[in-house]
Amino acid sequence: MAKRIGIGVVLLIAAIAFAATPRPAAGEGSRAAMNVSRAAGGTVLAAGESVPIGYQVLKAGSGSFIIFYPPRFAKLAREAGSLLEESSGEIARELGLESIEPVKVIIASDMKAFELLHGGAIPEWGIAFADVENRVLGINVDLVAREPRNFPVVVRHELSHLLLAQRVGGAPLPTWFMEGLAMMQSGEWDLSDEWTFMTTAGRRDLPYLEELKGPFPRSAGRAALSYGMSYFAVRKLLGDRPGSLATLTAFIRDSGDFESGFESAFGQTAYDFAGKLYVEVDRRYKTAGTILNAAPYWAGASLLFVAVYLVKRARSRRKLERWEEEDAGERRIWY
Repeated sequence: MAKRIGIGVVLLIAAIAFAATPRPAAGEGSRAAMNVSRAAGGTVLAAGESVPIGYQVLKAGSGSFIIFYPPRFAKLAREAGSLLEESSGEIARELGLESIEPVKVIIASDMKAFELLHGGAIPEWGIAFADVENRVLGINVDLVAREPRNFPVVVRHELSHLLLAQRVGGAPLPTWFMEGLAMMQSGEWDLSDEWTFMTTAGRRDLPYLEELKGPFPRSAGRAALSYGMSYFAVRKLLGDRPGSLATLTAFIRDSGDFESGFESAFGQTAYDFAGKLYVEVDRRYKTAGTILNAAPYWAGASLLFVAVYLVKRARSRRKLERWEEEDAGERRIWY
């Protein structure tokens, strides 16, 4: 009995230490830097470029999505095509986008291939990226399986970036708006994100939206706060205003400027909106985060979230193994 109790204490300490280790917010790996381009060293495909060596090609039903994939991930490629077809109509309608220009989707075979694809333009925890200039969506299948975030969320998040850029005609947009909108349209904010944001807010100063116009910080803690503030900003902005997204994007497209489009759509400047948002979020989360970072609240809640995290990881790994087994079975049938 004493031995069992000792083992239990060790496991408890290990679990608490795991929860305390700095890392990206749950699912944060699905969020990537926007506007990945050749200037950043990327090797993404532009219109007319050849298929990567060893990859196969699948064209989704509407013809709007051309998917390049390693043969062993044919099942994943078909699933990606279905998700893109199902999601693009809904996202395009919300944006006010009437037609979709063709998008290339590249499923990288492993981490090394993914890094070559984006040329080091996104952090190591990035699961996917959207190159809006060349209309390319890149996916790292290794991290899709390992991170506790399901595949549809990854696809919808990056698709939001690509279709938003098409809707505004390439007009420059602040990163907080692009990322916050992608998080809202992908439905990825969950209890785990709420927990991470709240506990991190108790230890660090919240960022202002003015600081989030360009690339987000690469550190996990600052990135979690940046994504959280972006999500709250877009939810506050669009949550109770049906149709406001299409109106805003139309003003941005016509003026070519986010700030003037924002003021035309909402009757206030983006700067004034940002100030009010900061006060509201700071009041709601700062005190709660400080309390949750203190024992004994922290230890018990941490164990709960660790359990949820581990369950999600196991499910993701089983899904990847199932894709590979099904693809292997199909190859045996046909070849």
